[in-house]
Amino acid sequence: MAIIFNIALPKGGFDVAGIPITWGYIILFFIIFFTLFKSLLLTKIGTYRLQAYLLSLPFTIFFIFYLFYVKKFSLGGGFLISCIISFVFFPMIFLLFFEEWIKKIIKDFDFFHKILLRTILFISVFGIILFFYKIITGVAFEIPYLTVNIKDYGLLNSKHNNRGDGIFKLISTYSNGNIFGVCMLFLLPFTKNHKWHNIFLKSAMILTLSRTVWAGLIIYEVISYRKHFVKMALIGSGVAFALVFVLVFVLGKDMSYLLDPTLNGRLNGDFFQKIHLFFYDLDFKGITEMTYKSILEQMGIVGFILFVIHFFSSLFVNQFYKLSQYQNEYQKQLKVGILTYLIVAFVDGAYVLIPVSLFLWFFNSLILTKQLKENEEG
Repeated sequence: MAIIFNIALPKGGFDVAGIPITWGYIILFFIIFFTLFKSLLLTKIGTYRLQAYLLSLPFTIFFIFYLFYVKKFSLGGGFLISCIISFVFFPMIFLLFFEEWIKKIIKDFDFFHKILLRTILFISVFGIILFFYKIITGVAFEIPYLTVNIKDYGLLNSKHNNRGDGIFKLISTYSNGNIFGVCMLFLLPFTKNHKWHNIFLKSAMILTLSRTVWAGLIIYEVISYRKHFVKMALIGSGVAFALVFVLVFVLGKDMSYLLDPTLNGRLNGDFFQKIHLFFYDLDFKGITEMTYKSILEQMGIVGFILFVIHFFSSLFVNQFYKLSQYQNEYQKQLKVGILTYLIVAFVDGAYVLIPVSLFLWFFNSLILTKQLKENEEG
């Protein structure tokens, strides 16, 4: 249930005082509540997760201090809560109190993988169908409370998905093309040995019409398939070129945004003037698309360094203890997906938006677990 609602239907839910409540988060809350209670009483925290959490903790403390230090919040309550969940609660929950569930997943990984593959296939095919449905009919297909939060019902055209001339990003059930694309970077490794799942997922990612997602696909191929990179790069570039050709020369659509040097306004001229050692701006404006740039602007060089350690903590621990030699092939590949996302976050990490940070810390926890032997009970 948690996998289905947090991966297949991550936006389904309702709104309370401007704060989106999703079914996936509700299910996760109950899992965490009972896991936390049991973990505090019975379960020993895993050594690798504990060390990863300790690496991530300085920035968490820094961020909490920053919230007390600032005097103004130029963002809605929902975004502020998302920041707190992403920087404070998810690292703590998934690294400290999810040990029992992660070990169960690893122990029965084939079942987990089967459910994950079916979920990936659903969101890929569903997204592709909706992409062309929108072009043909001009109407976005939405099911309130299920494929879209009731707060966003009827607003998908205005959520940074419009590419002009009736062309919209592929969003599947994620309400936003970039959020869908960066989340799929985490899931790509699980389709490695499954041809059709891989083809449908990559096709859906290309149809997001997002340069960030396209760059993520290339980076993933470079890191994961070094021997076959040229072949994969040519195929991917060919598909992307064919898509743009059809949109521009056949359908007459305006794709000039692809050449926008400001990355849709993300880059501005006064960025370097804002770099400082600590935070001085008493107005917390939230974490924008360019995750690292946003942290550096608002929390200074010290905050930025702590954040990088926080962001890469699980990969550091995994690499230091060489955990890959004790893990299954999908856990090994998952490292590539996580690293790809962490690189892509320079341009558009969508980190504090549902469900990106959940994906990151859940899969971070997964790469900090050894593959259990048949006779091992944990």
